[in-house]
Amino acid sequence: MNISRVALAFAIFGATAAGALGASDIAQMTTPTRNIGCIGSKFDGKSALRCDIRSHTYTSPTQPDSCPLEYGDSFSLGSTGAARWTCHGDTALPPQDGHGFTTVAYGRAWTWGPFTCRVRLSGITCRNRSAKGFFLSKQAARRV
Repeated sequence: MNISRVALAFAIFGATAAGALGASDIAQMTTPTRNIGCIGSKFDGKSALRCDIRSHTYTSPTQPDSCPLEYGDSFSLGSTGAARWTCHGDTALPPQDGHGFTTVAYGRAWTWGPFTCRVRLSGITCRNRSAKGFFLSKQAARRV
């Protein structure tokens, strides 16, 4: 398991989860430009998805005082419930060569566990089993 996966596991599930996650418990995808990357994780029966954007022109939401790290470039989503902006010090983005990430072509969908992400030229829309989620593109970011 590489360091970025361990760091993301800490962020999503807490310190006790990282050692228990296996390779089959994590899935990684990216858009063709590699500007958006997503990592799905499963631990103790709970699934989570996080997607980050490398470069954007939208106006980021106001960073809460409770977040001393990066904010406004990442969404997190559980298997049910609404998406939330992520306060993070790690990344769900692929390396520049995309190694370890599945590249999803425009017009296609990626499904992992309770999540489906549709990749279009206009951006990516990810939803959970309760049809909640987010839209993320270079120009816009919002919950759906």
